[in-house]
Amino acid sequence: MHLNIVPGQTIGPIGQPLPRVLIHVEGGLIQAVFASAELDIQVYDLDVSSFASPLEIEQARMLAEQFEQQRQGLLHIY
Repeated sequence: MHLNIVPGQTIGPIGQPLPRVLIHVEGGLIQAVFASAELDIQVYDLDVSSFASPLEIEQARMLAEQFEQQRQGLLHIY
């Protein structure tokens, strides 16, 4: 898959428009994700409670490591 990135234009593979994605956040939580095409959406909530137990802190650390591994090679778009 090749992306043709031109300043000011949204062009995807083979000159096709990029999929449109809307993420509805309310009350600090994702309520819904809408897209013009099927996408692989993954959400990583890396917040840790101020009163987290040692187990919760370790789980959050592991989740953060997984996030870092998963984002390798992805385009940072926002």
